[in-house]
Amino acid sequence: MAADTTSDSTAPVSGGGGGGNAGSGEGAGAGPGELSGPAWVARFPTRTDVAALEAGFQANVRRFLEALGEAGATTEITATLRPVERAYLMHFAYCIAKQHSSPQGIPAQPGVDIVWAHPTDDESRQAARQMCDGYGIDALQVPPALGSRHTQGRAIDMIIGWDGTLSIKRADGTTAAIASTPRDSTNPDLIAVGKTYGVIHFLHPAQDRVHWSTDGH
Repeated sequence: MAADTTSDSTAPVSGGGGGGNAGSGEGAGAGPGELSGPAWVARFPTRTDVAALEAGFQANVRRFLEALGEAGATTEITATLRPVERAYLMHFAYCIAKQHSSPQGIPAQPGVDIVWAHPTDDESRQAARQMCDGYGIDALQVPPALGSRHTQGRAIDMIIGWDGTLSIKRADGTTAAIASTPRDSTNPDLIAVGKTYGVIHFLHPAQDRVHWSTDGH
């Protein structure tokens, strides 16, 4: 299963953890005061269709994807528009599991009636680790952002690959012959081509390998 990777991973970490406000959201499916754990991962799903993106960025992405397809590259889109509720769950699961934030101090999120604090801190962290595993964010070096280009419809996560030399058109119609490695989304020459379309790779590729947005955040 493709990872639900983060984007805009530069947001500061908020405080540690109690539970969300009571409420309901489309696709939530949670009863009042439900403990954190892997059952939350399927709720508030991230969209993976280009049509969900903001109109201007969507047009740029479609042009870049067309160029990639014509060049023979493979692409797999793993995230476009991310609901704010999912961003909240991803962010604080990471904070508890990876940064040892206190589960008793996590702020509430309307419509997400999650209880982060289990009977023991060890249980709380185990549940948060299970959520991180489900979201596919274990390898991130910083937490997924609460407010991000994904929640604005201005980011896309996609896995890109090719064999041999990739001959791909830039936005101006000229061709870039990419013989360098790695043959994936982090290739500097491919990143330069994407920029001509207004599709900017995350500014720190090693931290988030598949994230592209309007401005690299």
